Amino acid sequence: MANHESTLSISLLSNANQHAEAEDEPIDNLYLALIQCFGIILCGYIAGRFNVITRSEANGLNTFVGTFALPSLIFMSLAKLDFTLVNWKFLLAVLLAKSCVFIVVLAVSLVIKKPSNPGRAALFAIFTTQSNDFAIGYPMIAALYGKTHPEYAAYLYLMAPISLAILNPIGFVLLEIGKRRTEEQRDCREMVYSVAKGVLLNPVLFMTVLGIVGNLIFSHSVPRLLASILDVLGNAFSASALFLLGLMMVGKVHKLKGTALVIPGILISVKLLVLPLVIRESIILLNAGDNVTETRDLSTYGFLYGTIPTAPALFIFTLRYNLEIDLIASAMVACTFLSAPLMFVSAKVINAVYTGITPANYARQLKIFSFDTSVASAAACVWLLMCFLGFGRKRYNQVTHRCTLCLIIAQLTAAIGVIIWSKLDPSGNQTILWYVQYILITTGVYASRIWTAAIAATLLFLSSRSLSFVENLQKWFYPVGFGVPLLMMVITCVTVAPNLSDLDYKNPNFQLGRTQAAVSSFILIFCFIVTLGCLVLQQRYQRRHTAVSYEHMGNNVGSSTIESNERNVVDVEDLVSPLINAPVIGCEFQNGCPSGVCRADERSDDCEEESGTSTDDDPQILRHLVFLILLLCSMFIGLSISVGTLIMEQLTGIYAELAFLDVALNFGQSLIAFAIFGLDPSLGKLGCWLRRVCRKLHSDKELQLPCEDALSSEVRAIRDQFSRCHLDACRTRISMCRRRLLRVYRGVFSGTDLVNWLLEAGIVNSREDAVRYGRCLLESRVLQHVDGTQHFHDENLLYTFNA
Repeated sequence: MANHESTLSISLLSNANQHAEAEDEPIDNLYLALIQCFGIILCGYIAGRFNVITRSEANGLNTFVGTFALPSLIFMSLAKLDFTLVNWKFLLAVLLAKSCVFIVVLAVSLVIKKPSNPGRAALFAIFTTQSNDFAIGYPMIAALYGKTHPEYAAYLYLMAPISLAILNPIGFVLLEIGKRRTEEQRDCREMVYSVAKGVLLNPVLFMTVLGIVGNLIFSHSVPRLLASILDVLGNAFSASALFLLGLMMVGKVHKLKGTALVIPGILISVKLLVLPLVIRESIILLNAGDNVTETRDLSTYGFLYGTIPTAPALFIFTLRYNLEIDLIASAMVACTFLSAPLMFVSAKVINAVYTGITPANYARQLKIFSFDTSVASAAACVWLLMCFLGFGRKRYNQVTHRCTLCLIIAQLTAAIGVIIWSKLDPSGNQTILWYVQYILITTGVYASRIWTAAIAATLLFLSSRSLSFVENLQKWFYPVGFGVPLLMMVITCVTVAPNLSDLDYKNPNFQLGRTQAAVSSFILIFCFIVTLGCLVLQQRYQRRHTAVSYEHMGNNVGSSTIESNERNVVDVEDLVSPLINAPVIGCEFQNGCPSGVCRADERSDDCEEESGTSTDDDPQILRHLVFLILLLCSMFIGLSISVGTLIMEQLTGIYAELAFLDVALNFGQSLIAFAIFGLDPSLGKLGCWLRRVCRKLHSDKELQLPCEDALSSEVRAIRDQFSRCHLDACRTRISMCRRRLLRVYRGVFSGTDLVNWLLEAGIVNSREDAVRYGRCLLESRVLQHVDGTQHFHDENLLYTFNA
C-alpha cells in the first residue's frame, strides 16, 4: 500500500513537472528566439564594423536573400498552407488597420511641410506600416504560438502582401512623383510603367502569387523533388537576413544623437505603439473570431504582430531615390532594438494568460504599481514646483512654462488622489475618503489632458500671433483648464450616483466603470485632436516665418553671408518663435538660436552668471515640443484603454499590459516633465547646485592635462604658431552654435571639423597628423572638450576654443 502511494505521488509530481515545463516552454523558446535574432544581428554589425565583409560583398548577400532565399521560403510556406483554416476576416482587419495608419501618416506628412514633399511622406508612411515579418517576426511568432496556434506563423506570409501589393505601390507612385519634380523629362507614361514594373517584378509579391497558385495545383502538398531544393534555400533565409540587417546598421548608429532623434522617435512611436493598438482595436471591432475567446486571441496576436520592427527593405528605397537616407537608417536601427523589450513584455503577458493568471492577480499588481508610480510622480512634482517658482529663476513668467506649471499642479493633485485610493479598503465604509480621492484623481487627470492642449495652443499662437495676444488668451486658459475638469467630475458623480459597496477598485482611472470611460474617451479625443492639430499648424507657421525671414535677410547680406548659409543645417526640430528670435549667421540653426545664446557675450559655468537674465526669456520651444510628443503617446494609450473598458474587456492579456502602460504614462506625466525640465542647467541657484553635484560625481572622469612646465617644446611651438597665425581664421570658419541633446553650446566645433580645416589649410598632411596636432592644442589648453572629459578625437565630439 505504501509502495502504491509512493508510486502515485511520484507519478503526480512527474505530471506536475511536465505541466510546468509545458507552460514555461513558450517563454523559454522566446528567450532563445530573441537571443538568436539579436545575436546574429550583432554578429553582422561587428563583421561590417571591422570590415570583415566589404560593402560589395554585402550587396551580394542582399541579392541572395531577396532574390533566392526569401522567395523560396514564401513559396514553400504558402504552397503547403491549408487555406480552409485561414481567417479572412482577420486579414481584412489587418488591412483596414494598416491602411488607416498609412493614410494618416501620409496626410500629416504632406500637410506639415510646405511645399509638400510626396516622396518623403511616402517613406514615412511605408516605415510605419511595413514589418520585418520574416527575419524577426517568424521566429517570434513560431516560438510563442508554435503549439497553441501553429497557423498564426503562416499568416505572416498572407499579411506581407498587404504592404507589398496594396500600400507600397501607393508609396512608389508618390516617390516617382517626387522624383519627377527634379526630372521633368520623364512623362506620366514612364512613371506608370516604372511603378507597375517594380510592383509586378517584386520577387516577394511574385512568389506570393506563385505560392497560392502552387497550393491549388499541388493541393498543399509540394512534390518532394521541388521541396528538397526550395527547403534548402528557405532554411538559409533567417540567418542571412539577420546578418545582413546587422551589416546595414554599420555607420548609422552614431547618427542617433540629439535632435536627429525627434522625427525618428515620432515614426518609431507610431510603428511600435499606434499600429499595434489600431490593429488590435480593428480586430475587436470587426469581431474577427468565431467566438469571444478566438477574437481575444487574434487581437492579442495582432498587437504582437504590430510590434515587429520595420523591414530593412525600406532602406533600399531610400538609396534608390536618394531621399532621407540618414533619417530612415537611424530610425530603422532604433526601431529594431526598441522593439525587442516591447515584444518580450507582450509575449510574457500573452503567456501569463495561458498559465492561468486571473484578473484579480492583475488588479492587485496594478494597485501596487499605481501607488509606486504616484509616489515617484509626487516627488517629481515637488521638485518641478521648486524649479519653476523659486531659486532665482522664476520660470512661470514665461507663457509656455505657465501652462507646464499648471499641468504639474494637476499631476500632483492626481498623484495624491492615487496614493489615497491605493490605501482604501474595498470592504470598508470610507465614504469621505473615497470622494476625496475620486475628486483629486478625476480632476487632476482631466486637467492634465486639457493643459496639454493648452501648451500646444500656446506654441501655435507664439508662431502665428503676437506675444501680447498669447498672454491675453491665457487668461481664459485657467478657468477652462481647471473649471471644465471639475464640471465633468461633478456631472459624472451626479449622473452615476456611485454605490460605494459596488465600486471597481481595479483601476483608479475607471472607478465608475463605463460612464467614466466614456467621459475619458470624449476628453481624450478632443485634447488629442487639438494637440496634434496645433503641432501641425505650428510647424507650418514656423516654416513660413523662417522662409520669409531668410528671404528678407538674403536681400540684405553679401556673398560671405550666403556662403555661410550654405553650411547651415536645417533641423525640423529646432523650432522657435520668430517673434522672439531671428536667424543668426554662423549658427547651426537657420531659424535662430533658442534663447539668443549666439548673442550672449560669453557662456560660463559660474553661478553668478548662471543666475543672470540671459536665459530668463527662453520659452524652451524644443523642450516643450518633445514634451508634447510624449504626452500625445500617453493620450493615445489612454484612449485605447478607455475604448477597451467601454467594451468590457477583462483585465487580462494585452489589455492588462495597456492598463499598466496607461498608469505609467498617465500618472507619470510629471516624470516625463522632470526628465525634460527638472535637470535644466539654467535653473539659477538650483542649477548651480546641480552642476556642483554633477562635477563631484564626475570628477574622476575629468581629463587630467599636464601642467605648463610639463609641456614639451614641440607642444609649445604648435600652440604659439596656431594662436598667432591660425586661431582667428579657424574660429571664424568652424565655430558656431550647436545643439546637443536639449542643450545649446555657443562657439563650438566637432573634432572632425577641426581635422578637415587643418587638412584644407595645409597645416598637416594626413588625418593622423591632424589628430596629433589637435591633441597638442588641447594639452596646451588652446581648446578643450565641452565637458572636459575627452581628449581630442577625429569624431563628432564637441570642442571649444579657450582663447
